[in-house]
Amino acid sequence: MDSKAKRLAALVLELRGGLSQRQFAKKLGVSFSAVQSWEVGTSWPGTQNLTRIAQLKGWSFDELQHYLEGETLSPRLSVNQLLAEVRSLPFESAAQVARVALETMAIKGEAKAS
Repeated sequence: MDSKAKRLAALVLELRGGLSQRQFAKKLGVSFSAVQSWEVGTSWPGTQNLTRIAQLKGWSFDELQHYLEGETLSPRLSVNQLLAEVRSLPFESAAQVARVALETMAIKGEAKAS
């Protein structure tokens, strides 16, 4: 298994946590065999599934791609720094941030509930 596949397998295992492969597959809307093959490196998820995996981790698709390529991710802003940035945005931009935050919270809430 190449290093990119190993990083994906490790990430899927991390995100799966205490869930079985079947439970995690159901949460992602994929087959059990898809999750199983990702973990052993015999297949690769499509863009839509990679996007779902990134969202579960709290990453953008680009951040996931950088991680899978073995690149160092840029340091993230602290919560206080992030809040200061959001407060400085124009209203429409702040509203967009709020919508994305709510979507993220819903996704993560579903992940915890599973």
